[in-house]
Amino acid sequence: MGDKMTQSDSTLDHGVFMTFLRISLLLLLSAAFALSCKDDTKAKSKLKLSAVERGDLTQTVVATGSIKPLHQIDIRSKTGGTVRTFYVEEGDWVQSGQRLFEIAPEASPTEQVRTREELRMAEVEVHQAEDDLRIAKELADKQLAPEQNLRDAERTLERAKARLSAAEAEWALIQREKMGEHKEGMEIVRTSTTVLAPISGLIFTRELDEGASVTPTTSASGGTVVLTMGDHTEVEFRGDVDEADIGKLKVGLKTNITVQAYQGQSFEGEIYHISPVGRYSDKEQQIVFNVKAKVANAEEALKVGMSATAKIVVDERKDVPILDEMALFFKGDSAFVKIVTDTIQGATEDRAVVLGISDGIRTEVTSGLDGGEIVSAGTVAQEEN
Repeated sequence: MGDKMTQSDSTLDHGVFMTFLRISLLLLLSAAFALSCKDDTKAKSKLKLSAVERGDLTQTVVATGSIKPLHQIDIRSKTGGTVRTFYVEEGDWVQSGQRLFEIAPEASPTEQVRTREELRMAEVEVHQAEDDLRIAKELADKQLAPEQNLRDAERTLERAKARLSAAEAEWALIQREKMGEHKEGMEIVRTSTTVLAPISGLIFTRELDEGASVTPTTSASGGTVVLTMGDHTEVEFRGDVDEADIGKLKVGLKTNITVQAYQGQSFEGEIYHISPVGRYSDKEQQIVFNVKAKVANAEEALKVGMSATAKIVVDERKDVPILDEMALFFKGDSAFVKIVTDTIQGATEDRAVVLGISDGIRTEVTSGLDGGEIVSAGTVAQEEN
């Protein structure tokens, strides 16, 4: 009796285990199916539609630079020395002929060496002439040489003394110039050179401080720039254009210039110079060309030295089909778009197009589209519930 009950219990436990196993398997399958269905709904996507519009399009080239005076000159001194006094500061308006600064003359190191050597040689010549005269006198006294030799020796000594006097005077002048003064009788007179303004204008920069040394302007050297000045009422834009865009520019093109000081405001300009020679820009890491544009500044809002950006209008189109460049794709050298024929099913057909000018975001279509067409600009994922 006990053996039968044990066998019955074992059979019951096995049935319960199999039932539990079936239920667990069904639950796993149900969960897997639910996840599969959810993944299917997430995987669906739809077309990103873009309309071909008709309108106006402007192509521009951007140049970065700054505001400069249309007319500017560098003020230098024809006399070398030390800046003793400045009579003007940056931002001062000066009239032609007004005092700008004063120079205490000072010979250059080369001039000092030359003058000192000439003095030494003059001293040697005097000593030599004195010895020659002494010998000539002895010979003349003994009647061993003609009187003419004595007179020649006397004249030679006179010329040597004259050269010595000149060398001593030049050397003394250099020493006085180094001190910036000399004596006239009992009065001490300061020697100096005053530089005057050659034109009327604004002082833009002062390059030196009082006490600084100045190299004079000579035929071999441009000299030290002490001040810069000019007319601040007439300004221009000077900036750099990338090598890839320089072929689109020409003199006479209009430009809109903006500066950080006046957000949302632009100033009209016109290109009047394009550099024929490019240069390598460390900042841009490429070849750039300099351009200049005259700028309207009637209210004198633009200040010299302001950083500026110029948008140069190189081409314009009126009432043309305009396409988002994201809708373009290429096969070789030919451009194509996908015309949407069924927005519900997402059906499209390829169409070749010919492109015109571009502003970097949108482009003109010269052939293949008329405006009003719906094209595909790619796809976006969509999630369904």
